[in-house]
Amino acid sequence: MYYEFEDELGNISTIQLKEREPDELVQELSVGDLAPLFYLRSEDGVQTTSVSGFSVANDSRSLVDLLSYKTLVLSFYCPCWGSYAPKHLAALQELAPKIEAFGGQLLVLTNESSKQIERMTKKLELDFTIIHDKDFNVARSYGVYSETSPIWDRIAGISEEVFTPSLFVIGNDRKIAYTFVDENFDGTPDRKELLKSIFEWKVKK
Repeated sequence: MYYEFEDELGNISTIQLKEREPDELVQELSVGDLAPLFYLRSEDGVQTTSVSGFSVANDSRSLVDLLSYKTLVLSFYCPCWGSYAPKHLAALQELAPKIEAFGGQLLVLTNESSKQIERMTKKLELDFTIIHDKDFNVARSYGVYSETSPIWDRIAGISEEVFTPSLFVIGNDRKIAYTFVDENFDGTPDRKELLKSIFEWKVKK
């Protein structure tokens, strides 16, 4: 698209404005959908818990590997969410032991580097696994990150590319059992429904 501008001396100049790329089609996951596969590397994060003797440490692990032990609660977190960030993290800290008690395992993915994760884990005494989601690969596949529809474009106070606050319960058959995606940054996971979905998968096993 071209625009012509005339300055105070009557000179006319033409500029071309690039049209904004159309929003990429982000597939929103729903209960019953098959969870996208992903792989983790121990050097990308901090393993603070060991589930039934299972650990991400020393090598790579896939979603399938994780689900062979326990139902997975997968959450995304970013300290750059402003005042929303500590609330979300506090909710995860509260949920972590309950998730374990109900037969699940909590994994949190963040855009922080492994060194930043280590500092945060020690400072806040977090007792769950946090891994760096390199290049937003997992978040993108779960529909909670979009380069062409960034959060900073619609949520005040956020000035960088981040993913949407979210949480997914993934059953042992790799199907989504519960979802929480907070597009407006104004909610919290339904703890009762979340724990219920974990327990139901434990009973099925």
